[in-house]
Amino acid sequence: MGTVKHDGLNWHAYAHVDKYDPDVVRELTEYLGYEPTHADFQRLSVDPSRVVEADGNLLVNGGLQRITNRIIGTTADAFSNSLAIVGVGSTATSASAGDTVLGANNTAANGSVGSWYQGVDVGYPTAVGGVITAVSTFASADANFAWAEWCWGVATTTVVPDKAFATASTSGVMLNHKIAALGTKASGASWVFTTTVTLS
Repeated sequence: MGTVKHDGLNWHAYAHVDKYDPDVVRELTEYLGYEPTHADFQRLSVDPSRVVEADGNLLVNGGLQRITNRIIGTTADAFSNSLAIVGVGSTATSASAGDTVLGANNTAANGSVGSWYQGVDVGYPTAVGGVITAVSTFASADANFAWAEWCWGVATTTVVPDKAFATASTSGVMLNHKIAALGTKASGASWVFTTTVTLS
């Protein structure tokens, strides 16, 4: 008798951080007249000062429910440009399926312990060939703490950047949660955070 094969769905997440030092951000801000975003760094061919990557992510219960709701047609807000949330925090406590916020949720926007949720850049998220990509530029004044965790979320109205998930999302849903040491962001630096989820 042959081996029985079962169908399955694989959720694979990946994070990539392009880090731009304060002197680079300051020079580009003076040149452009505004603080640069991911699109500006690309357009001007500015290489990041450093790059950090982290593999893997946990799909939490809220994210699983959101996916299944969308499949059967239950009304639910989509992970769209105005509603997509990317969050980072400083707490390295293990992620669990029951998580609804980052471990550092609602601590401080900047500091030794902190959390920050914001929207995605113009043109994101994208979905091509089973890969969902979100890009979010964390500006010089935001999320200046040790990045030890990250998440995606879906808001119910346009995302309002904030240290608390409930305020940023207006009672939205966190989709996933990853513990990963991504480095410490300093005031004046700009970090472009690219995150992907591949479904296969």
